[in-house]
Formats: sequence, structure tokens, C-alpha cells
Amino acid sequence: MRRQVQITPGLLGLLIVGSLVGCSERQLPLPPPPQVVLVTPRPEVNPDSADYQSTLEAIREVRLAPEIAGRIVKMPVYEGQRVRPGQLLFVLDQIQQQASVNADAAEFRKDRVNAERYIFLNQQGAVSTKDRDFYVTQAIQSNDQLKASSATLAYKNVLSPIPGYVGNLNYKIGDVIQAGSVVASVVDNSKLWVRLDVPGELADRVVPGLQVILKGPDPKRPAATGSVTFVAPSLDKQRQTLLVKAVFDNPDAALRSNQRVSATIIFSKQQNLMIPQQAVLMQAGKPFVFLAVSVAEATRRLARSPDPKPRPDLPVAIQVPVGLGKMQAGAYPVLQGITAADQVVLGNLAQLRSGISVQPVNPAQVNR
Repeated sequence: MRRQVQITPGLLGLLIVGSLVGCSERQLPLPPPPQVVLVTPRPEVNPDSADYQSTLEAIREVRLAPEIAGRIVKMPVYEGQRVRPGQLLFVLDQIQQQASVNADAAEFRKDRVNAERYIFLNQQGAVSTKDRDFYVTQAIQSNDQLKASSATLAYKNVLSPIPGYVGNLNYKIGDVIQAGSVVASVVDNSKLWVRLDVPGELADRVVPGLQVILKGPDPKRPAATGSVTFVAPSLDKQRQTLLVKAVFDNPDAALRSNQRVSATIIFSKQQNLMIPQQAVLMQAGKPFVFLAVSVAEATRRLARSPDPKPRPDLPVAIQVPVGLGKMQAGAYPVLQGITAADQVVLGNLAQLRSGISVQPVNPAQVNR
């Protein structure tokens, strides 16, 4: 005969406590270790440098203006045209000046004939030395006047003094211009320079010959590389900056005068280990990285056994402080804290803490 057990409130409490004790004795499964990518710091030459904003200037740029007034009658060039030294750019009307040259040339021929005649007569004793000198002086003066008139006539033809490209034409054929009015400019872009205002505290580090790099859209492909050619002997009194000039060859004319650029002075170069920006964790303004080490190494670094107990088949993440330089192209140079043999954790840094196991995976498998 089956006995029925009456469940009293006290008995029910004992059953609940017993079930809870049984659950607590059963160990809950541990969550899977975070998936991470491991990278090795790569050695790379890292420059000690400083960046400046500046404007390129053509070393040779000539603004062409006539030395006398006149009307433009010829202009055998166009804007942007490449010209050679001595090439004709524009011509002013020459009729009146040419007439003056012709008159002075005729006067000189007459005075030269008279001078030659009196030199001969003086040699024969027919005229005095005083008379001879008078006509010789007249011939010299006439020759000087002819040279002056010819020079004035030459001013009517404006030639390019340098090779380069014709800039904006400010006048056109038929315009009357005054002496000193700039008609056009010729710019030689084959060699350019930049003016850099270096802070006074860096003045002792700047010397002629330092490498200067113009940055382009791609940081790995500089727009141009030049060198420091001029260092001012003194600082600007008000701004406390040092004027530095650097020269750049520009054979393919890819750069332009008055172009705004970013220039970098390379003070020195040294080899550093580089780590990706994504491997760096900032805490309280200080940089840290996680290293993947063996269980034994983690125990040594922590001076205790990792908690929770790590998996023996997986590496353990250890957070270490590092000293970093200035970031370049998405990577930091490491000044101290890790070696080339270390394995640096990349990815899921917010989920990590020192002493937990991590699962190394390929980059494509992270967060899948």
C-alpha cells in the first residue's frame, strides 16, 4: 500500500534549498575566449622630423616691362607658352625712334670722315693738333649718341631673359603702355624653393643640407625631395622664428610657383619598431598594448597565476605600457615597452584584460 507524503511548508523550504545547493555545485560553462589578430612589430626607418605649411616660389621669375613708353605693335607669344632666353615677347612702335637712329648714324658718318681727314692733314703738318682734336672729339660724341639711340631702339623689343613659361598677359596689341608697366611675366618652374619659419627652439638643429620632403596625397610617395640651402644668421625679433629656405628640382613641372604645400624637415633618421594604430589602447592619457604570451610567461609577468585559469593550448593577453612616437601613415613608432619578438594583439581590445586566454584568428574571421 503506497503511503502519501504530505508536503508541509518546512519540507518545501528544505527541498528548495537542496536544489539551489545542487545548482551551485554544478560549474557554469566559461565563455569562449575573445578572437584576436596577432601582429609582429615591424622594423622601419623612422625620421625625426617637423612639419610646416609654406608656399612654393620660383627661384627665377621675371616681370617684364618696357623701359620706355609706346604702343604695342607685335606680341608673338601666348599665355602659357614655353620660351627660350632671348626670344621676342612683344614689340613697341619704332618709327620715330628708328628715324632718330638713322639721323644719329648719318651724323656719326660725317664726323668720322672729318676726323679721318684732319688726322691725315695733321700728319702732313697742314693743320694744327688743336683742329685735329676738335674733329676727333666730334666723331666720338656722335658715336656715343648713336649708341644711345640704338639702345633706346632696342628697348622697343622686349626679350625673355630666362627660359620658362609666359604668365598672364596684362596688355594686348594696340595698347599704349608707360615705362615700367608689367606686360607679362616669365616663370621658370624647373627649380623651386620654400620659405620655412622654424621655431627658435629648433634653430640649433637646422643646418644646410638637411633633407626636406614635400608631402603629396599619398604619404608614401612624396611630391618632391629637396634640401636646405639657406639658414638665416639671426631669428626674427618679433616672431622668434628662423627663416630657412629649401630648394627642389622640378624637371617634370608637376609643381607650380605659388602652390601651397606641406613641407617636412628631416633632422635625423633612426630605426624603430612600428605597430598599427589599432593595437594601441589609451587609458588615462597613456598608451598600452596587449601582448599574447604563454601561460608561463603570463604567470611570470603577473607574479601570480592568471585568473580565471587559462586554457593551456591558447596564449594569454598581458597589458603592458609602451612609449610611442608620432603616428605616421596609420602606425606608431615604438620607443620602449616591446621587442621585435613580441606578438601584439590587434582587435577586440575593449574586451581584454590581463590574464585571460585569447583565440588567434585570421583578420577576416574577427567578429564573425
